[in-house]
Parts: sequence; C-alpha cells; structure tokens
Amino acid sequence: MSVQPVSRPPALRALWVLATVQFSALVALVAGILSGASGTSLPGAVLHAGGAFAATLPLCLAVLSVLGAL
Repeated sequence: MSVQPVSRPPALRALWVLATVQFSALVALVAGILSGASGTSLPGAVLHAGGAFAATLPLCLAVLSVLGAL
C-alpha cells in the first residue's frame, strides 16, 4: 500500500501563513507593550517586539508543517 501526501490548495496554505503572521504580530505587540510598561525605552521595546515576532513566526510555521497544514 503506497501512501501519497495530501495536496493542499495554495489558497488554503496562504490563509494558514497569513493567520500565522497575524498571530506572530499579536505576540510582538503584546511583548512590546509589556516591555514598554516595565520602563524600557521605546527602541528597547521595539527590539523586544521584533525578537518576539522573529521567534514566534518560525515556531508557528514549523508546528503547522509538522501537523501537515502546509
């Protein structure tokens, strides 16, 4: 018995990637707000937000890839 991978429509993949980017942006926004509220300067808060985005996006894409959604 041969098992072939399921082909996903490109539009569905694009929606998953868009949802992942939006979630990562939300995480970055919360990280930036919390960092700014703790007394960090504006450039520092932006760096924290960028780091949160950069860490969240690949993690979410990897999870979706393992689950077979991409």
